[in-house]
Amino acid sequence: MPSNNFGRAATVALTLGSTAVNAFWRLECPGSIGLARIDPLMDFDGVSGHVHALKGGSAFSAKSKAEDLLKSKCTSCGVKQDKSAYWAPPLYFQADDGTLEIVPEKPPFKAYYELNAGKTADGKDQTIEAFPNGFQMIAGDNLRRNTTLSGPDPDTSGFKGPYSDKSNNEREQLAIGFNCMNYGFNGKPKNEEDALYRHHMPEKSWIDEHCGDGIRLELQFPSCWNGEMDGGVDHKDHVAYPEWINGGDCPAGFDRRFPALMFETIVETEKFVGKGGKFVLGNGDPTGYGYHGDFISAWDEGVLEKAVTQCLDPYGDMKNCPVFEFADDAASCTLETMPDELKDEKNEGPIPHLPGGCEVQSGPERATKGKGASGSSSGGKSSKGSSPVNKSKDESPAAKKESFPVADAPAESKPEGGVFAETEQKHEDKHEEKKEEVEEKVEEKAPEPVAAAPAPEITSAPQQAPAADNAGKVIRTDIYTSNGIVYKNLVVVKEVTVMEGAKEKRTPEDGAEHLKRHAHRHEHVKRHGHGGRRLR
Repeated sequence: MPSNNFGRAATVALTLGSTAVNAFWRLECPGSIGLARIDPLMDFDGVSGHVHALKGGSAFSAKSKAEDLLKSKCTSCGVKQDKSAYWAPPLYFQADDGTLEIVPEKPPFKAYYELNAGKTADGKDQTIEAFPNGFQMIAGDNLRRNTTLSGPDPDTSGFKGPYSDKSNNEREQLAIGFNCMNYGFNGKPKNEEDALYRHHMPEKSWIDEHCGDGIRLELQFPSCWNGEMDGGVDHKDHVAYPEWINGGDCPAGFDRRFPALMFETIVETEKFVGKGGKFVLGNGDPTGYGYHGDFISAWDEGVLEKAVTQCLDPYGDMKNCPVFEFADDAASCTLETMPDELKDEKNEGPIPHLPGGCEVQSGPERATKGKGASGSSSGGKSSKGSSPVNKSKDESPAAKKESFPVADAPAESKPEGGVFAETEQKHEDKHEEKKEEVEEKVEEKAPEPVAAAPAPEITSAPQQAPAADNAGKVIRTDIYTSNGIVYKNLVVVKEVTVMEGAKEKRTPEDGAEHLKRHAHRHEHVKRHGHGGRRLR
């Protein structure tokens, strides 16, 4: 594994227990315990409607609780004291003839634990707390196939306080990323995109042309907490995003603060260059708007509590954490028990349809349950519904102390980064829990296109950032019309200076240059807030 010990001339202030902390660690998971239609949160003790890529403790099952995960014989992640479960839908390539094939991941999968404290709604400093064992949550919306954002990367300065988006709807949409990877090793110009830069799946033709080293799937979880161990049938109501998605202050009612957890998966889309078809997530989503992930915390006793106060490397290298013990069998760790009804299911392909018969639904209306989208299975033992909701409050000492669719226009006529016509989808989700079954009623109206939103303004970095020339140069303006809507794209070139590190050998094969840049990127996040907004 390449080293990440860079030059550290800059002084980094660490103030645990009060304001924001410039530290994080990348939990690297070189292996995967499997691909399977298992989801103990949304399809407890049953078969999920869609497939997931599973990481973490080998005892993971459709009935997983923390006490089960802690008995795991191994973990696919690099820290042996962490038996937590991390899962999200994988990416598939669907050929023009309809057949599907899994898009291989480029290990390691990474779970970022970012130590970004802030303030409560009434101005009190927050302390970063460890996830208690048994805590569980979901980020993202499995059924979303559209966006209410004004563009792929809207200006997030408007997300600073006072906190107005109480539903977290827009922040949740900003918390996903599909970023283009091109290290410049393939003869094409180097392309570097920051975390959470793009919030939808680009067209395949654009990916083929620009992303010579694949794309990076990203998912940021909420980090503001109300003290509940679970959040209702959606497993979300107990958490909220801070002002800047992964940093800033918390809304009223969510006074406590966790590490900001983020999933990162790099996938080998370059394997399919020149092949006719499209990329589709395992939940039947070709838009990317429905990307989501799940988490159950299960750390050996006391380890995570020590980590949030002692793992203070500003460059995120988990090897520099003094409390971690490292697993040597993570790459070979697999699921201990596969349910009988899933043992013969083919998940990698080529296959004629997504596992479980999950239907590809492009929107713009919300995806429909009962078609394998979520919450119900197609084949095998039927799901018994969402995981039983744990209504209990955390009883730790800290708790006692203070109780718009992707356009069909050809890629060359619509460069990435342009302005999308804003669409607004009105829907109402109502949940009723009856015994062990959960039903969802959805009323919705298909979005209607409105006038194109203005291009998001490129803003200067906050004042505390090192001085820099933020002037960009507009090199091209593209104007085109689609469905009666006029689109205008400004292509801007911006030179940036990347922090130089200590001398170390880096080769195209190990991709270490990406790790170096990405480490610096996350340091920038700690200082300036939301990881999806950068000068470019």
